[in-house]
Amino acid sequence: MPETARHDRIEVRVSFPISKKGPYQADVTPDTTVGVVLADAMRHFEVQNDSQFTYVLAFDGLERGDATTIGSLAGDSEEVRFTLVKKITQG
Repeated sequence: MPETARHDRIEVRVSFPISKKGPYQADVTPDTTVGVVLADAMRHFEVQNDSQFTYVLAFDGLERGDATTIGSLAGDSEEVRFTLVKKITQG
Protein backbone atom coordinates (compact mmCIF):
# COMPACT_ATOMS: atom_id res chain seq x y z
CA MET A 1 0.00 0.00 0.00
CA PRO A 2 1.48 3.37 -0.96
CA GLU A 3 2.00 5.83 1.85
CA THR A 4 0.39 9.23 1.83
CA ALA A 5 2.45 12.35 2.43
CA ARG A 6 4.09 12.24 5.83
CA HIS A 7 3.98 16.00 6.33
CA ASP A 8 1.06 18.37 6.04
CA ARG A 9 3.40 21.30 5.36
CA ILE A 10 6.60 21.34 3.31
CA GLU A 11 9.09 24.18 3.34
CA VAL A 12 10.04 25.38 -0.13
CA ARG A 13 13.04 27.55 -0.80
CA VAL A 14 13.84 29.11 -4.17
CA SER A 15 17.21 30.67 -4.88
CA PHE A 16 17.92 32.88 -7.90
CA PRO A 17 21.68 33.29 -8.22
CA ILE A 18 21.54 36.41 -10.41
CA SER A 19 19.32 38.31 -7.96
CA LYS A 20 20.49 40.46 -5.07
CA LYS A 21 17.31 39.53 -3.16
CA GLY A 22 17.40 36.74 -0.64
CA PRO A 23 15.72 33.42 -1.39
CA TYR A 24 11.98 33.00 -1.62
CA GLN A 25 10.68 30.80 1.23
CA ALA A 26 7.23 29.45 2.02
CA ASP A 27 5.48 26.60 3.80
CA VAL A 28 3.07 24.86 1.44
CA THR A 29 0.84 21.80 1.43
CA PRO A 30 2.07 18.68 -0.38
CA ASP A 31 -0.56 19.13 -3.12
CA THR A 32 0.74 22.61 -4.04
CA THR A 33 2.09 22.56 -7.58
CA VAL A 34 5.43 23.72 -8.91
CA GLY A 35 3.52 26.26 -11.02
CA VAL A 36 2.13 27.96 -7.91
CA VAL A 37 5.59 28.12 -6.30
CA LEU A 38 7.07 29.43 -9.57
CA ALA A 39 4.50 32.24 -9.78
CA ASP A 40 5.09 33.24 -6.15
CA ALA A 41 8.88 33.12 -6.55
CA MET A 42 8.71 35.24 -9.71
CA ARG A 43 6.72 37.89 -7.81
CA HIS A 44 9.29 37.75 -4.99
CA PHE A 45 12.20 38.24 -7.40
CA GLU A 46 10.22 40.81 -9.43
CA VAL A 47 10.66 39.03 -12.78
CA GLN A 48 8.21 38.23 -15.58
CA ASN A 49 8.21 36.02 -18.64
CA ASP A 50 8.47 38.06 -21.82
CA SER A 51 9.29 37.56 -25.49
CA GLN A 52 13.01 37.18 -24.71
CA PHE A 53 13.11 35.22 -21.42
CA THR A 54 11.07 32.64 -19.54
CA TYR A 55 11.58 31.35 -16.01
CA VAL A 56 11.38 27.77 -14.73
CA LEU A 57 12.12 25.97 -11.48
CA ALA A 58 14.86 23.35 -11.31
CA PHE A 59 15.02 20.65 -8.63
CA ASP A 60 18.05 18.36 -8.46
CA GLY A 61 19.32 20.02 -11.64
CA LEU A 62 16.24 19.19 -13.71
CA GLU A 63 13.45 21.49 -14.87
CA ARG A 64 10.15 20.56 -13.21
CA GLY A 65 6.75 20.91 -14.86
CA ASP A 66 4.11 23.26 -13.49
CA ALA A 67 1.69 20.41 -12.65
CA THR A 68 4.21 18.49 -10.50
CA THR A 69 3.25 18.52 -6.83
CA ILE A 70 5.66 19.56 -4.11
CA GLY A 71 4.78 16.42 -2.18
CA SER A 72 5.91 14.18 -5.05
CA LEU A 73 9.30 15.93 -5.09
CA ALA A 74 9.68 16.00 -1.30
CA GLY A 75 9.10 12.31 -0.66
CA ASP A 76 9.97 11.82 3.04
CA SER A 77 11.67 15.22 3.30
CA GLU A 78 10.14 18.27 4.97
CA GLU A 79 11.91 20.65 2.57
CA VAL A 80 12.28 21.18 -1.18
CA ARG A 81 14.93 23.49 -2.63
CA PHE A 82 14.60 24.93 -6.11
CA THR A 83 16.68 27.18 -8.30
CA LEU A 84 14.90 29.75 -10.47
CA VAL A 85 16.37 29.47 -13.95
CA LYS A 86 16.19 32.22 -16.59
CA LYS A 87 15.89 30.69 -20.06
CA ILE A 88 16.37 32.50 -23.35
CA THR A 89 13.31 32.21 -25.59
CA GLN A 90 14.23 31.36 -29.15
CA GLY A 91 12.12 32.83 -31.86
